Amino acid sequence: MSAAAPRTGSLRRLLVYAGRHRGLLARSVAVLLAVGALELLAPDLVRRTLDGPVRTGDVAGLLAHAGVLAVVIALGALARGLQQYVTVKTGQRVGLSLRQDVFAHLQRMGLAFYDRHPVGTLVTRVTSDVEAVEELFSSGVASVFYDLMKLALILGWLAWIDGLLALTVLAVLPVLLLVTVVFTRRSRRDFALVRAEVAATNAWTQEAIGGLRVTRLFGREGDARAAYLAHVDRLRVAHERTVFNFAFFFPTVDFLQAVAIGLVVLVGAPRILDGGLSYGALAQFVLLTNLFFEPLRDLSQNFNAFLQAVVSCDRLFAVMDTPEQVPVRPGALPADGVAGRVTFEDVRFAYVEGEPVLRGVSFDVPAGRTLALVGPTGAGKSSVVSLVSRFYDVTGGRVLVDGRDVRDYDPQSLRARVAVVLQDVFLFAGSLLENVRLHDPRVPRERVEAALRAVRADGLLARLPRGLDEELSERGGNLSLGERQLVAFARALVTEPAVLVLDEATASVDTETEQRVQDAIRTLRHGRTTIVVAHRLSTVRDADEILVLQRGEVRERGTHASLLAAGGLYRRLYELQARAAVGEDTAPDEGPVPPTP
Repeated sequence: MSAAAPRTGSLRRLLVYAGRHRGLLARSVAVLLAVGALELLAPDLVRRTLDGPVRTGDVAGLLAHAGVLAVVIALGALARGLQQYVTVKTGQRVGLSLRQDVFAHLQRMGLAFYDRHPVGTLVTRVTSDVEAVEELFSSGVASVFYDLMKLALILGWLAWIDGLLALTVLAVLPVLLLVTVVFTRRSRRDFALVRAEVAATNAWTQEAIGGLRVTRLFGREGDARAAYLAHVDRLRVAHERTVFNFAFFFPTVDFLQAVAIGLVVLVGAPRILDGGLSYGALAQFVLLTNLFFEPLRDLSQNFNAFLQAVVSCDRLFAVMDTPEQVPVRPGALPADGVAGRVTFEDVRFAYVEGEPVLRGVSFDVPAGRTLALVGPTGAGKSSVVSLVSRFYDVTGGRVLVDGRDVRDYDPQSLRARVAVVLQDVFLFAGSLLENVRLHDPRVPRERVEAALRAVRADGLLARLPRGLDEELSERGGNLSLGERQLVAFARALVTEPAVLVLDEATASVDTETEQRVQDAIRTLRHGRTTIVVAHRLSTVRDADEILVLQRGEVRERGTHASLLAAGGLYRRLYELQARAAVGEDTAPDEGPVPPTP
C-alpha cells in the first residue's frame, strides 16, 4: 500500500489508542470550548463599546467596557495556556502507549525479522514515527472538531448580523478550497517521502558509526562523508518540498483573508453612510472575518500533522502486524526442569526460501555431554546453534530438548535454560554487575562475583577500581577482548543453564588468553550439555562427539582420534591448521581431499 493512500485500519487503531485517554481528550475539548466562547465574546464587546460609550462620549462607560474587554482577553490567554498543556499531555500519553507496544512487539520478533530490517530503520519507527503521532495530539486533535464548530458558529453569527456581508465573505471560499485541496495532496505525498528519507538516513548513519573502525582502517572517511552527504541531501530536498508547500499555502490564505476584509469594508462602508449599518457592527464583522480565517488556517495545519501521523501510523502498524517468526503455541510448556538432552531429527532450514542452509541434519547429545561442530565457513554450524535456542524455526524436521519439540516450550522459558556465548560479545553501557546479571534483581551480587571468579576473571575484578560497580563503556570498550569474553562466560554461568552453546567463543583471542578462556569453558561445561562451534580444531579434542558439516550436511562424525584415523575431511582440516600454526606456507602434497559421500 502506498504511503499516499492512508489505510482506514490505521486510523481506527489510532482512535483506539486515543480512546485509552478519553478523559484527557474530554478535558481538552472543554477547555477549547471555553477558549472559543471567549474569542467570540471579544468582537461583540468591541461593537457594544463603539456603538455605546464611544458614540455617546461616555468616558466612564468607556473605561468600564475597556475593563471588561481586558478581563475577557486575559481569561482567553489563560484558557489557551491550559488548553496547550492538556493537549500536549494527551499527545505524550498516546505516544507512550505506542512506544511501549511497538517496543514490546520488537522484543518478541525472531532474528529473521532483524535480518531483513536495518536497526536504524526500526529506531526511526520507535522514535520519529511515534513523535509524529504525538505531534498530532499535541497540536490538538480535539481542536479539529473545535475548529469545525467554530467555523459554523462564526458563519451563523455573520449571517445573523448581516446576510449580505456574510455572502461577501463566502465569495472567496471557492478559491480557498481549491488552494487547500492542492496543498493537502502535495503535502501528503511529500510528507511520505520525508518519512522514508528519515528512515533511510538513520539506518545508514547507524551502520556507518558502527563500522567506523573499518572505515578508518581502510581510509574511506571521504567516501563515507560523500555517502552521508548524499543521504542528507535527499532528506533536505524532501523537507524543502514540504516547506515550499507551506510557503505557498499560508501567504495565499493571508491574501484571501485580506481580500475578504476589503470586500466587507467596500460593501459595508456605504451602508454606514446611509444608516443601514453601525460603526460597531462593521468593526465586529471585520473582527469575526479575521476569526473565521483562523480555524481555516488551523485546520490546514492540523491536517498536515494528521497526514504525517497517518504515514507514521502505517509504518508503525506495519511493524506491529508483522507476525512473530517464532510464535508461542497455545498451552506452551515451561522449560524449567529440562535436563538438557538435545536432538536433531532430519532438520532442514533456510533463511531464504529456496536457499537451504541445513539439509537433513540429525544428531543426539545426551544430557551432560559435549558435541562439537566443525567444518568450513558457510557449512551451517551457527545455524544449528540458533535453532537450539529457537531463534528461528526449522523448515523441516524437528529440534528436541529432552525429547520434546522446542516449539512446544515457551520460548522465553527455553532460552532461560540455554546459555549462548558468541564470538562477538555485546556489552551494554553500565556497571559490570548489571552486564553480568542483565538487570535481573533475582541474581545477587555474591553470585555474580562467584561466577566471575569461576571463569578465571579474578584479574579483571582486581584491575577495576570499583569492582562490580565499575562502569563499562559502550560495547565494553574499556575491557580487553579476552576480558569481554570472560564476562560473557560469567553471564552464562549465573543463569545456571542446562544447555551451553559456544559459537566460536575463542576465535578472536590470542593464544595466551585462549588458555584462560579454555579453563573458563571447562568450568562452564561441567555437568551441562554443551554444543561447541569452533574453527580451531585444537579446542574440540575432548568433545564426546564431533560433527563435520559441509554444505549443510553431516559429512563425518566421531571422536577426535577416530576422525583423524579415518583420514577424511576432518584430518585434512586439522593438518592444514597445524601446519599454519607452525608457519608453513604450503602443505606437502598428500593427495586430493578425500571425497565426501
